[in-house]
Amino acid sequence: MAKLTPEEEKKKRDLFEAMSPRSQKRILKKGYEEWDPFMLPKEPLAYKLKQEAKGEKVTLDSGHELHERYFSEHRLPDYSPEYVKGVLEISQGLFRGQDRYQGMYDFSCWYEKWRKEHEEEE
Repeated sequence: MAKLTPEEEKKKRDLFEAMSPRSQKRILKKGYEEWDPFMLPKEPLAYKLKQEAKGEKVTLDSGHELHERYFSEHRLPDYSPEYVKGVLEISQGLFRGQDRYQGMYDFSCWYEKWRKEHEEEE
């Protein structure tokens, strides 16, 4: 965390002391020095899409946002629950950098290319 001014440090201490013992315990477990009570909340996807439309650079904060973006751009008349579950799983796995989902993605890209090449031959 960035170095705080004495004024910010006092405000941080006051916020901490005003918390319930349970909340204080959770912060102490992670480390009081690492705790940033002034951190801005994550922005919802709708706001990010507006920023992107204005030409501003936007980053996704989670695989779930990737999932939401996919469905906002790919509107199909009927999704099965398994389809939605599959999209959510792979979006979260890819976002987290898990090899299993990277393998699925790489295979899907290869298969699409291979299929197009073999359709042209027929």
